[in-house]
Amino acid sequence: MYKEIFSEATPSFSSVRKWLGRIGLYELTRQKEYRDDWIFIVDLTVELGNEKGLVVLGVPEQLLIEEVFPSRRGLQYQDVQILGLEIMRSTKGELIEEKLTEITRKCGCPKQIIADRGSDIQRGIKLYQQNNPDVIYTYDVTHAMALLIKHELHGSAKYQSFIQQCSQCRKQLQQTELSFLSPPSQRSQCRYFNVEKLLDWAFSILNSPLDTLVDLVPNIEPDILHSKLKEKFTWLAVYQDSLINWKQMVQITRFVETQIKLCGLNQETFSMIQQHLTTLVNYPEEFAQKILGYLTHELSFIQPGQILLATTDVLESLFGKYKQFSSRSPFKQIGQMFLSICLSTMNLTTTLVKEALETVRFLDVEDWAAQVFGQSMLSKRRILFSVSNSDTETA
Repeated sequence: MYKEIFSEATPSFSSVRKWLGRIGLYELTRQKEYRDDWIFIVDLTVELGNEKGLVVLGVPEQLLIEEVFPSRRGLQYQDVQILGLEIMRSTKGELIEEKLTEITRKCGCPKQIIADRGSDIQRGIKLYQQNNPDVIYTYDVTHAMALLIKHELHGSAKYQSFIQQCSQCRKQLQQTELSFLSPPSQRSQCRYFNVEKLLDWAFSILNSPLDTLVDLVPNIEPDILHSKLKEKFTWLAVYQDSLINWKQMVQITRFVETQIKLCGLNQETFSMIQQHLTTLVNYPEEFAQKILGYLTHELSFIQPGQILLATTDVLESLFGKYKQFSSRSPFKQIGQMFLSICLSTMNLTTTLVKEALETVRFLDVEDWAAQVFGQSMLSKRRILFSVSNSDTETA
């Protein structure tokens, strides 16, 4: 039996990629249910070049109330549907408003839109609200908490000194036997989403038992190792009190995020967070008040008993999966693989795959790509270089 199975020809990578494109286009273009309780989750992703991908996910409020929040779980890929996937060479607010209006005509007016406060997206949603004043615009809690952390730390001379020291320490340890103790690399973007990685590293170094370190580096004499550790990490002691304060701020934001992502945002969640803050000892009170200010502002748009979704995490995760799919491309240009975002939200049953492949041809995918993207950068490069090579050979 196994011999018969393995004797079958294996589909090529190109064939599988074409099938995935066809299934993704089927999901993108199929008629979605028209509802009056959609919640839109909106964001832009950027690759190389002047194009950005606008994605609009939809989740019914009924699903949130009946299944997601009672189960205390975050949104999963199969909870959402792709309502819009657009490639935009300009993301002016007016154009985003047009896309939202177009989706509304096809699927129904949403009760709520969740997004960050990027200038283009924010303007587009506010323009949309002018014609749809009952729609609530909610600021994503992850971005809100990261921004509060950024405001606290970006203006802190001590924190800026700390991250400079971390960067310098990493360079000093890179080519040494102590490289495993290096601080984590710091991202040039979104660094305030990942502050705790640096803080956790600092606490780990300060609390690491010397005996364990000696065992991990047996080729260095203990006295010499102790001297090296003192040379490389003494500077951390200067920041010990500040590290405790920074760590507590991060822990507060993570608690807030977790409660809102699992339970939604309503008066009950607000009271729970407020009560939690009062139990903390020596907590940064001014920072906590800013968090409560954000929550109070978002709650001001809802009726008593109503509950809000306040996170775009499911969309951020889909963008991460897409970037994994596209990472092998020669150029980081948005292309056909953008349809892989649609695939992740589907329940891929045999019946569904069969219907998709019977409905959409690869020619349809190529036509869609040509209309949406035009000629790819890789295609342009191949044409240019083939001409250059021909001229060189002729000469």
